[in-house]
Amino acid sequence: MEGSKEIASSNALLKDECYVDFCTEDFDVKTYTAQAIHHAVIAEQLAKLAQGISQLDKELHVQVVARHEDLLAQATGIESLEGVLQMMQTRIAALQGAVDRIRTKIVDPYNKILARTDQLARLQVACDLLRRIIRILYLSKRLQGQLQGGSREVTKAAQSLSELDYLSQGVDLSGIEVIENDLLFISRARLEVENQAKRLLEQGMEIQNPTQVGTALQVFYNLGSLKETIGNVVEGYRSSIQENVASALDIKVLSQPGNARGAPGRAVMPTPGNTAAFRAALWTNLEKLIDQICAACGQVQHLQKVLTKKRDPVTHVCFIDEIVKDGQADIMYTFWSSVTQILSVEFQKATGASSFLKQTLEGEYPKLLRLYNELWKRLQQYSASIQGALASSGGLDLPIDLPASDLEPQNLFIQAKQDYDPEKALKDSLQPYEAAYLSKSLSRLFDPINLVFPQGGRNPPSTDELESIIKTIASELNVAAVDPILTLAVAKNAAKTVQLFCVKSEQLLCTQGDASQVIGPLTEGQRRNVAVVNSLYKLQQAVGKVISGMASFPPAAEQSLTSALEGHSF
Repeated sequence: MEGSKEIASSNALLKDECYVDFCTEDFDVKTYTAQAIHHAVIAEQLAKLAQGISQLDKELHVQVVARHEDLLAQATGIESLEGVLQMMQTRIAALQGAVDRIRTKIVDPYNKILARTDQLARLQVACDLLRRIIRILYLSKRLQGQLQGGSREVTKAAQSLSELDYLSQGVDLSGIEVIENDLLFISRARLEVENQAKRLLEQGMEIQNPTQVGTALQVFYNLGSLKETIGNVVEGYRSSIQENVASALDIKVLSQPGNARGAPGRAVMPTPGNTAAFRAALWTNLEKLIDQICAACGQVQHLQKVLTKKRDPVTHVCFIDEIVKDGQADIMYTFWSSVTQILSVEFQKATGASSFLKQTLEGEYPKLLRLYNELWKRLQQYSASIQGALASSGGLDLPIDLPASDLEPQNLFIQAKQDYDPEKALKDSLQPYEAAYLSKSLSRLFDPINLVFPQGGRNPPSTDELESIIKTIASELNVAAVDPILTLAVAKNAAKTVQLFCVKSEQLLCTQGDASQVIGPLTEGQRRNVAVVNSLYKLQQAVGKVISGMASFPPAAEQSLTSALEGHSF
């Protein structure tokens, strides 16, 4: 009963408005004091506060009395917890001490091992550098003696330089006084050896001496610049040919001998009285151009053949394998493709800039084709002669244990794709001029026939007119005899001419009734028919005589003409 009263008084205390402010979470002493002073009820407030404090003390007393057993149990638990915590702290301190002792036993040896390892690495680097320096000094001294030996020791000097380059890779040798002079000497020696090898290569290729070329290639192989050097040499020949082609077809030079300059802005054309000189200069330039192309191709061809035969005496690696590895095309194929491309482009450019030059090349196409055929023939002869020179040369360091198939002579002019025809690639640049020439040739063959068979004419050709036609056919065939393919094409044009003659003659035949009478004298129609048949017979005999008089006339061309004659025989 008494407890219930106390709880009720406590609740009444909490609900009293005088104590409500103390229960809020944002209670502020300064604010509460200021409000009490502002309302001027300080004595009353102090009395209520004292009453509340007294009431709270009683409440606390009641609570302690009611729950003293629980409070004693919690106090005992706190003491036990303090003992456990103290024990854990003791064990943690012991563990920390053990860790410190282990760290002392491990860290110190580790630091010592780390220091010794760094020291060993530095010693190894120093030993490696010292070995390199000793070897550089030795090779530098040996290189001086090799350079004094001239071209006889140039390959050995290149080998020494190659080893010196290997020794200098991956290390910084700058600042080492003992080898500073040697490094400068090595740089100068490398330039000297390279220049000497270049001169030896140029001289050997000019006179086509496989021994000299092989020696120079061995030097570049030892120096590690074989592929780059070969590429530069071939590119030099290609550039030279391009300049020679452009110069040979330069219409300004051809039209103005003596480097005379025309008026600015005028088209470059040969003067009317200078056409013969222009043509003569053009064909002279083209003949020189063929000689230059032949010489360049011969030298590149010789270079490739030496590369094919030459092997390193130590590794037995064939030099050509170093050039064509990684799927690259061989030297001669690449060079020949560029030459044919240059010819096609430069001829097209020159003829596009000068109609007179275009007309000259088209009108005298057989002459141009003859130059191309001579170029191809000379290149084939070069191939045979170079192969013989290589077979008789003993300075190419061929290994003894090579298979016999590697030593057999073979045509190395073009080692390219099986479907690649180098001769066709050369003549493909002439296709525009060939087509124009054949068109004009057919026109020249048709012109005399159209003249002797005018529109509405009824008379067959006379003997002189027929002879003119035969001479035209013979002339065209004789001019085209420079090339079998061209001869065949012109023979087909001649066959068309014969067919046209036969068609025109057939149109003259009289097919009326008086042409078939056999009682009276010959009628006018019968006389015309006899003349037509006789002219056809004479044409057949004359063309057959022309064919038999042609030296090395292609069978296909002869068959084409013969078929045309037999197809319209009477």
